[in-house]
Amino acid sequence: MGVEAIKQVDIDKAFHLFAANLREARELEFIENLTKLLSRLLGADHVMVSEIFEDAPDTAHVVAFYSNGELQQPVSYNLVGSPCEKVLSADSCVFNEGVCESFPHDEMLQELGAASYIGVPMLTADQNKLGLLAVLNDTPTDYSSTVFELLQVAAAQAAAELAQLRITRNLQESQRRLETLMNSLPGMAYRCKNDELWSMEIVSRGALDLTGYQPQDLINNSRIAWGELIHPEDRELVQQGGDDATKRGQYFRLAYRIICADESIRWVWEQGKGIANDQGEVTHFEGFILDVTEQHQHQEHIAEIAFRDELTGLANRAGLLDFLESQYEQNGEQDYLLVLLDVRYFRSINERFGLHAGDRLLSIVAERLRDGARDFQDIVMLARITGDEFVVVVKTNALKAEQFMTVANNLKSCFEDSILLGEHKWDVELRISGAFSYNADSAAELLQQASIAMHEAKQHELLYCIFDEGLERKVSAERHRTERFLKALREDKLSIYLQPLICLSDNQCVGAEVLCRWFDDELGAVSPDVFIDIARKQGVLPELGSQVLTKTCEQLRRWQYDGFELPYVSVNVGAQQFAAPDVVDDFLSTCAGLDTQLITLEITESDLMLDPQLALTVTGRLRDHGFRLAIDDFGTGYSSLAYLQQFSVDILKIDMSFVHEMLRDASSKTLINTIIAMARSLDLVTIAEGVETEQQAQALKQLGCEYGQGYYFAHPMSPEDFAKTWLQQQ
Repeated sequence: MGVEAIKQVDIDKAFHLFAANLREARELEFIENLTKLLSRLLGADHVMVSEIFEDAPDTAHVVAFYSNGELQQPVSYNLVGSPCEKVLSADSCVFNEGVCESFPHDEMLQELGAASYIGVPMLTADQNKLGLLAVLNDTPTDYSSTVFELLQVAAAQAAAELAQLRITRNLQESQRRLETLMNSLPGMAYRCKNDELWSMEIVSRGALDLTGYQPQDLINNSRIAWGELIHPEDRELVQQGGDDATKRGQYFRLAYRIICADESIRWVWEQGKGIANDQGEVTHFEGFILDVTEQHQHQEHIAEIAFRDELTGLANRAGLLDFLESQYEQNGEQDYLLVLLDVRYFRSINERFGLHAGDRLLSIVAERLRDGARDFQDIVMLARITGDEFVVVVKTNALKAEQFMTVANNLKSCFEDSILLGEHKWDVELRISGAFSYNADSAAELLQQASIAMHEAKQHELLYCIFDEGLERKVSAERHRTERFLKALREDKLSIYLQPLICLSDNQCVGAEVLCRWFDDELGAVSPDVFIDIARKQGVLPELGSQVLTKTCEQLRRWQYDGFELPYVSVNVGAQQFAAPDVVDDFLSTCAGLDTQLITLEITESDLMLDPQLALTVTGRLRDHGFRLAIDDFGTGYSSLAYLQQFSVDILKIDMSFVHEMLRDASSKTLINTIIAMARSLDLVTIAEGVETEQQAQALKQLGCEYGQGYYFAHPMSPEDFAKTWLQQQ
């Protein structure tokens, strides 16, 4: 054997044998037979076919290994440092002798003890390398070009079969995974026909647990069709849901009931999708179905808890809105009247008799409403939405406003008899508002309209109020004004005005209070009481205060640049600003470059007492940084002398209500005198607000008040006018 045997290879005979092998065997059998043929044709001691994978390019996996006349067990080996590595990198590798010496670290090669080696890669049609074909001999061998050509042909055939083998493996693995997945699902996976009965073609083993029927009972409707399992009341819903989703080319998701083999009813959740043929016709559905009975029962229990008021058993706010939303969606032609009832003086029940009495009262109110609802067939729902507020929903008739009064009077009649709370009798008084659904686009808006009407009734001490066009216009105007203000605040369009602070002893201006003003292009000049109330309701008082302080500091810097002698200024600060974690750092940043002793921060007595401990901390830090502090509207709050001694404040501002009354009300004058005396004892400065007459100014001066501000001295004015009137250039 050796060189002579290989040279005499009949290439045509070899190709004929390859073709015969291809006809008779496929994939792995073909590759194994190929190694035997090559061994016989070439007189080779060893013939090996190995494959590689992209995720492990340094490892070869033996597909077939014919060695010393026998097929060997497939193994894996390391390509690094082997002649096979060269085959894959250089498209071929030939060693006529000394191959073991050339690759001393190739363990598999050393075990074989081969002397010669020839290898070619196995390539796909697009030249991707699937592996290699190698021939080894135990003696030195001269491999001719004919041998090389023969191996290339054999490698191409092996590559084709190996590619098919991989496809087969992948398909088998996919099928195995699909079958495992289908049978591991908690429910039932399926494929069914798009027919009236949803005739099943494929059903997973989960069908037994789900329905009580074996999978084969459902396949081809051999015992029962899936469509027959669907609860009769839900069949139309299921059919329509599937059809609608299919038309949109989307998955359908449906919850419905089925009747199981033991005649029990279970809730299921199904997700599926239509499968179309080449003509675009949906012929089948595929998907899965889960048993959700327990979840459905749990959700019903949760809904019962979530939508029901625990104390009275009536619907709560969430239950009311859920009911109304469903009516808006399902029954748009029917209008409703929502009546909101407020139990007046309810708080005093809790305060006088205790919370248990309050709960008892609410329970009795609910019971009387139930009794009354039985007498009025148009009442469709009762609810308790807050502590002392109840809702009655009524179907409307043609006489809208008249109907509201009729319903309101009927409801009041339910409470003509007193309620006994222990040993005490209580006469229930109601305040009632209403709104009609045709005026609202949603359930939430309808309830909001009734709440707006209730707010209006409380504001004006009305027993009845209905949300009508007039109230709607008023609310719309308030909403518009709110939107305009927030826009002005956001776009920095608010202005500052200054009202001079006058020394009462010589009528000289010693400073000014900074006041915020809003001049709107559409609304004109809007009262501070109005827009400050908007800021409070919208929660933007800190932003408003910050903007005023910023504008004040900017104005001071301009005056400083223009050479004016800077006045002392005071700026109002809200409790919400004091509560900010970085309030002191924010003030210092805003006032950077200015003498902080020029700036007095005013906070009302009531705001100061919201959190006295916080106020003590913040005022102390602000004083440490040079700011002066004033308590605004002093005398109207509840601060104690003990707290006042602890606060790091400099100024008490006497509320204008006392100043206005001091000349005709002795008690107001006495209170002012007391405040001034107390301030003097604490070494604090006093400023009287709202001074409007000379007589008030003189009286305050006589009482020892040091400073005053008000219309008697000057109205608030723009920074330009203030500078012209009161400031001097250095």
